[in-house]
Amino acid sequence: MITLILADDHKLFREGLRKVLESEEGLRVLGEAANGEEALGLVRRYHPDILLFDIRMPGMDGLQLIKKMGEMGLKIASIAVSGYDDENYLTGLSAEGVRGFVLKSSGSAELLAAIHAVHRGGSYADPGVAGMMMSHFSKHRDADNLIDRLSPQEKVILYWISQGYSNQEVAKRAVLSEKTVKNHVSHLLKKLELRDRTQAAIMAWRMGFAQTGPEGKKSETV
Repeated sequence: MITLILADDHKLFREGLRKVLESEEGLRVLGEAANGEEALGLVRRYHPDILLFDIRMPGMDGLQLIKKMGEMGLKIASIAVSGYDDENYLTGLSAEGVRGFVLKSSGSAELLAAIHAVHRGGSYADPGVAGMMMSHFSKHRDADNLIDRLSPQEKVILYWISQGYSNQEVAKRAVLSEKTVKNHVSHLLKKLELRDRTQAAIMAWRMGFAQTGPEGKKSETV
């Protein structure tokens, strides 16, 4: 059972979101918050698996909420729900350890994919969010040239990262030890001039690499 707290200042949006989530087997919403302060209280009380939060909320916004949680040692996996005008917040949230990003206009499939990926220890960025984030932190780089720096093995690992898999799951699929996967991830991040695996996943989606994989063929099954 994956437990969640929802934080959004629009009641109708929260109620709709809750109905979608609770219709899925294996998901349980523990509480709802209308702002960052309420969300912080619920996280401290229930310690959910995942906090699903709106970036823009009155009082304490999403970025402030995540920073406060970090200061308090609340290590809760988080997914940011973004509008199209939230670009300035996105890289800050990524820097604070947020691993999931979805647009408010996204469908339930994207939201559920984000929840399961983040719960497994992976990362997920809605392709629309990926576009905004890439335009922000890669203006000075040519992503297509950067990808050529990766070895064939690193490209395989980047592909599985982009699908939201944790190091342990990547190790199974690539038939490698988890330690070796960690080393490859560290090397590919350095080559791509990126800070973390979330940014790597975002770059892969933005480039179309996540959709086609290392062999350049469209993936039918993730």
